[in-house]
Amino acid sequence: LDVGLGNGKLGFIARDFLDVMQGERYRQEDWQLKLDGIEAFGEYIQDHQKAIYDTIHIGDAFDVIDRLEHYDVILVGDVLEHLEKTRAETFLDKCCDHCTQAIILSIPLSETWTQEDIYDNPYERHRSFWKPEEFESRAQEFNLFDFPGLGQYGTFLMRREDHQHHQARRTADTLADDGQATAAVAALEAALHTLPPNLNTVLQLADLLVRQGAIETAIHWLRVGRGHFPDEPSIEPFITSLMQLLPAADTRDSLTA
Repeated sequence: LDVGLGNGKLGFIARDFLDVMQGERYRQEDWQLKLDGIEAFGEYIQDHQKAIYDTIHIGDAFDVIDRLEHYDVILVGDVLEHLEKTRAETFLDKCCDHCTQAIILSIPLSETWTQEDIYDNPYERHRSFWKPEEFESRAQEFNLFDFPGLGQYGTFLMRREDHQHHQARRTADTLADDGQATAAVAALEAALHTLPPNLNTVLQLADLLVRQGAIETAIHWLRVGRGHFPDEPSIEPFITSLMQLLPAADTRDSLTA
């Protein structure tokens, strides 16, 4: 699914790479990739997009996606900056609900990327600004590009489970800020029990447990994280520093364990 397909450049790339180059299917009647798109500004859609996409849905993607099926991958290219930030985060949550594998997000980064309405299209206005660190913790891979005079531009590959972990961490932050520390811990533990391992969730959980004084439980989760991420350099010093906070007898028991 290509969200905000515009002139159709990402659709052309997807069709060319997956059907023609990878599948050796250059004739339209032989194409196998299911490629749909959403475009809020219907006047953009011409014959060339219709030839590339299977189905093009016209309307605000925030609402349109609610009535669509699931897709392996959802492309969100130059879209989030056109939404207010809270609405954009909710839209990413919706994309996560409608993809089975990953979201590929491309977005201008920093407040230097400004834009008003162009092409008589009110959807073209930039309504929010973003920084790389807002996506790095939920991306499996990413690349940042520098545009002189404008700033950075980023492309982020976000697996579905990594965004789900991000949702859990965001929920835990909200609960902790509201004084519901126990519920925050439960949210993170639930994510680690039901989703594939995630280092950022382990570290946030350990930090939250330490603030509650649950040192042994924090050490337990850090050891779980060490088992999944043995090359991560931050875990062992964290465990060592926490061991020093335990009473001597507990420390001996923990070392034996």
